[in-house]
Amino acid sequence: MDEGRKLPGWLFPALGVAVVVTLVVVGLNRPPVELDPDSPEGTVQQYIDALDRGDYETAASFWATTGCTPESVVPTNPPEVSAALEDVDGDDQRATVIVRLSESSTDPMGGLSEHQEWFYLVVEDGSWRIEQPAWPYYDQLCETA
Repeated sequence: MDEGRKLPGWLFPALGVAVVVTLVVVGLNRPPVELDPDSPEGTVQQYIDALDRGDYETAASFWATTGCTPESVVPTNPPEVSAALEDVDGDDQRATVIVRLSESSTDPMGGLSEHQEWFYLVVEDGSWRIEQPAWPYYDQLCETA
């Protein structure tokens, strides 16, 4: 065998690392899935997006006129969170949307805090509306009707 044609031993591991890095970069730069805005989960997505942009008036437009709503449209303690849809349950008039929220920890060592939040929705005038805006944006001590 011709020694000049032999591939270096580091080539295949380096190619493997390059493929993994490429997959991670592509995965992280992929835009979020746009849910149907006329669905309960799409309504929650639009609501959280408005809160993340600091557009509290738009976020409040997703609140139901019944149920438990905050006194002010400005959040009590707006954290920086990312949300992932976990489950949707309900019928054509009421729904529960469960999301997993991940937020940066205030701990000096950093890290993420993850938990589930439930959004309760009802149909009003043909559109899905949130009956009880959930923590971490608004503090409330009332129950849905």
